Amino acid sequence: MSKKRRGNFHPPAQTHHHSKQIQVAGSVSSYKGPIPSPAMLREYDLVLPGSADRIITMAEVQSRHRQDLESKAITSDIINARTGLHYGLIIGLAAIDGGCVCIALGQQVGGSIIGGTGLTSLVGVFVYGTTSRRKERERRLGMLAKGEAD
Repeated sequence: MSKKRRGNFHPPAQTHHHSKQIQVAGSVSSYKGPIPSPAMLREYDLVLPGSADRIITMAEVQSRHRQDLESKAITSDIINARTGLHYGLIIGLAAIDGGCVCIALGQQVGGSIIGGTGLTSLVGVFVYGTTSRRKERERRLGMLAKGEAD
């Protein structure tokens, strides 16, 4: 058995290593929006002829669809707001009329409460509606201004 002694270590003979350098280059491109850049469209068309036209057509169809949905949503909101106003007016006037009838029949306290509640409700709904519409307009203007700043 051989024993290893300290100090008698001989490093192996040095060998020369040849190294190769490899350069890797890459690029990343992206786009924001429904339609890629013209250069990207050209590349799509090279890979699959007619694909650029299909991409543009798809973006146009999606845009029309989104605009149609937005138009329907706005129309629905307008109809709902008008319907709410009409029913609110009918209920408020009915409460005021009911209060007047009660007062005419000698029930001043009950008539005053019913009529006053109807009148207060109408004023409250009008003030709330005006305030919420103003806040909504301000919110939309803020979004538009932010969109233009981006």
